[in-house]
Amino acid sequence: MLETFAATLSPDETARANKFKFDKHRNRFIAGRGALRAILARYLNTAAADLRFAYSENGKPALTGDFGGIHFNLAHTEDLALVAVTRIGLIGVDVEAVRPVKNVDELVARFFSKRENELFQKVPEEQKPAAFFNLWTRKEALLKATGEGITRSLSLVEVSFLPGEPARLLAISGDEKKAGEWSVRDFSPVAGFVGAIAIRARDVRLSRWKWER
Repeated sequence: MLETFAATLSPDETARANKFKFDKHRNRFIAGRGALRAILARYLNTAAADLRFAYSENGKPALTGDFGGIHFNLAHTEDLALVAVTRIGLIGVDVEAVRPVKNVDELVARFFSKRENELFQKVPEEQKPAAFFNLWTRKEALLKATGEGITRSLSLVEVSFLPGEPARLLAISGDEKKAGEWSVRDFSPVAGFVGAIAIRARDVRLSRWKWER
């Protein structure tokens, strides 16, 4: 399967793959990009190797040429990858393994909004890993959808995040109306991981499939 995926990559993707020092990381990149191409090719009824991508200033890929009209996003962590595809509008996806984070209170206080920090400090210690990655994945999904850099924008996007609380985008740069243009959904693709999808649309229905080798 890995050889099949590698054969569909463009020269620039192959060059990126070859820059990885370790086989594990190189193979993950090839598998992720190859699977993305295979999935998009099915939507577009074309060969995976024929797809061409352009990249925004912050590195977000988009299809070019005759393949417009499809919005997509790829996220991966460890050996898990997620691909989101739609014809509706801008979309972003993120996934993370839930795990303890060193100095998590300081990270939230420094990079997230005042409201989020105040709520986070009240979360019981044992629930803070889940709360943190709810925060992170929901923000990251939105910022990947818009193509903005996450470093400067984390505190500008406010989301719900308390364990058991439905995923919602609350404000973008303090604008609740602008946030209302988006839908955010959370899910757990496998045990121990949390994911989020953000799409610029309301009242959307998500369908999920598992890639079978």
